[in-house]
Amino acid sequence: MRAVVVDQPGGIEALRLTEVPTPAPGPREVLIRIAASTVNWGDVQKRENIYPDPVAFPAILGMEVAGIVGAVGSDVPETWIGRRVTALGGPRLVGGYAESISVPLEYVLPLPDDIDWRTAAAFPLASLTAWHILRSAASVGPGDVVLIHAISGSVGLALAQIADLYGAKVIGTVGDASKVDIATSAGAKLVIDRSRSDFADEAMRFTSGRGVDLVVDSLGASVLPHSFDALRTYGRVINIGEAAGEPDFNVRKKLYERSTSLSGFEVLHAIPGSERWQAGVDFLLAHLADGSLRIPVGTTRPLENVAELHAAIAARGTTGKLVIDVDPSVN
Repeated sequence: MRAVVVDQPGGIEALRLTEVPTPAPGPREVLIRIAASTVNWGDVQKRENIYPDPVAFPAILGMEVAGIVGAVGSDVPETWIGRRVTALGGPRLVGGYAESISVPLEYVLPLPDDIDWRTAAAFPLASLTAWHILRSAASVGPGDVVLIHAISGSVGLALAQIADLYGAKVIGTVGDASKVDIATSAGAKLVIDRSRSDFADEAMRFTSGRGVDLVVDSLGASVLPHSFDALRTYGRVINIGEAAGEPDFNVRKKLYERSTSLSGFEVLHAIPGSERWQAGVDFLLAHLADGSLRIPVGTTRPLENVAELHAAIAARGTTGKLVIDVDPSVN
């Protein structure tokens, strides 16, 4: 099968299209013939070998896929064969830049027939990450105010819509004015262009000086420490990435300014296959089906042009999800 392999950590040139053996599903695994997969910021970090969970090289990157189950391992009913599914790339979140992938059954989500492959591939990681940030790591509900950095990205848009569905008020920040409209359409009540305004000052004005209940930060750098200035007393920052660079600040000093807190987040700690995991899956699929949750797809490219998607996401000029059309003819 065709796959994009990274032999050793490096730049975009490390992405190499080649032929590799098709994997065989092990016990409690299914083999998925991939129609579409995605490129995420975590893939860039994995390629550079700076992701918090190290990758073993050579590696096939790709955190999520959509396609048809073509074979099953032992202890998996054969009724799975032929099902339309989306899936995360197992416990290491890899393997999606290929024509087939074998993953444990608990990482697989059956799909309704009316979801197209691009949407299906773009659905699981961002949406499950957002739901578990808001409902497992935090407990966001009516009346809460949530500030979401990089709101026009795939996780940011999912966070905005899900927070809105739970009755929270959403503030978003973007890097330039061209991204305001998509954030507003996702339910944000205020969108702040960080290149023109101080987001903490604007958030304080929006909340009449109270501050927000939760900040979700994927940028790091100077944005992370300044996020504490937007919080209410006892408010919280959840950090999910460092797309703008590694922050350098006195964490303890910031925490004591308003008795606030800081935590990190990793979606797989929600334990795929658990009752809590299934609650998120059920919520998301129901709202995807009724149209109250939308998965914006941005740039798409075929498998041989995955490097273009890495370049686009690294430039931080994208909105929505970046999708690889691996084999749209899969059925």
